[in-house]
Amino acid sequence: MPHDTGNFETAAENSQPLSARRAAVKQAIPDFAFDAALWREGCKENAVIPAGYTYLAQLMGHDLGHTLAASAVPWTAHHAGETMPNARYNLIENPLTLETIYGKGPGGTHGLYHARNCLFRLDKNATLALRVRYTDSEPAEPMLADMRNRSTLMLHKMAVIWMQYHNKIAREIMASEGFNEESHAERAYFFGVFTRARQEVLRAWHAVVMQDILPTIAHPAAMALDDPALETVFLLSDIPVLNGIMRAFHALPLKRYRLSSGGDFPFGQLREGKIGELRNWRIDWAQFFGPEARNKTGFSTSYSALFTMLSGRSIMMTDLKSAIIALPYDKLHADVLNAHAHLPDTLKRDISADKLERLFNEKATQFGVQGVSTGAFAQIPLFLLLMLEAQFYGKNGGLGPFGSGLLRRFLTHKINAITTGTAIALTPAHTTISEIINYVENT
Repeated sequence: MPHDTGNFETAAENSQPLSARRAAVKQAIPDFAFDAALWREGCKENAVIPAGYTYLAQLMGHDLGHTLAASAVPWTAHHAGETMPNARYNLIENPLTLETIYGKGPGGTHGLYHARNCLFRLDKNATLALRVRYTDSEPAEPMLADMRNRSTLMLHKMAVIWMQYHNKIAREIMASEGFNEESHAERAYFFGVFTRARQEVLRAWHAVVMQDILPTIAHPAAMALDDPALETVFLLSDIPVLNGIMRAFHALPLKRYRLSSGGDFPFGQLREGKIGELRNWRIDWAQFFGPEARNKTGFSTSYSALFTMLSGRSIMMTDLKSAIIALPYDKLHADVLNAHAHLPDTLKRDISADKLERLFNEKATQFGVQGVSTGAFAQIPLFLLLMLEAQFYGKNGGLGPFGSGLLRRFLTHKINAITTGTAIALTPAHTTISEIINYVENT
């Protein structure tokens, strides 16, 4: 997925060399050019997932967490036994409740909502969330609850889809009761509508996560597990997921987006830097979702040299550094391998260092590039382990069976832990992102 290097390290951490951290001794990135042209081109055999899921899964990642060093937020409560400065704090208070879209709600997120009717401050047909400009010299800044959602134009527009989805549902609730956003009702009424609409949106979001995103990127063996078998899979806490599974989702890059309504668009021209020109430009979503999507992606141990104008190697080292800061990966690595040994047979594959090294070098020879040296994968961080598992044991461009089991169990537990009232148990009106986009844009 497009990478947010600035959201995981503080300035103090960026200045601290990896060698200063004890856990770094056994954590290393193999000496291999994961962004090399020949290797990356060969990896495109995994590019079968509609590329829109790259951005949808990134939105899910943002809704799961935003981590900082605990020392950066000293006023928060920490768990007993945590040691500083390696402890991390998740700024997302309620994972998978669309906090990345709603922020603190109408009472706590300044400027995001209309003060009286509690709708998002968007024109009905707006595809970008732009703050009003009163003079030509003022920037049209994005008006988003989570500024990570402005990292690419595609992600920005994806966030706006969910904001418009909420507004549309809220307006339908009002209309069914004889009101609209201009009615002279008390603000308490509009806040009640906001709450009911958010419940409906959240039901749809959970359906999209579990019935659309997860089946698209997860291995069929993990999706076929029954509940008792799923419970045998290792349950990761928030921080390993954010610095492990979600960092493994580095999709193949798209130098050009192929769109039916205008040919190929260079990636640089679609970035938010040209917001003035793109204010009314509409994405042809059919090219990013569904079986006929032209733009495809997939999991592989491959990094884009285009991300944030750094080399893929630099991004991989940033991932490594963040993983080391997050928690003692030596222990996690042992826990993961121990959990792997107790998995259901349908999820067991050989993910030993020797086996992964052998498979990797076979693939490198096939692509015509030099492989890795002996022992290169002996102590690698979780995100790289899962990328390797995905490349060699994944299906249809998705995660491998073990990574898929980790993700499915984590998401299941997060959703089961959410209490939002009885309405949440009702069947959602929409269960896929394509249905939601069609509802927002065509009804």
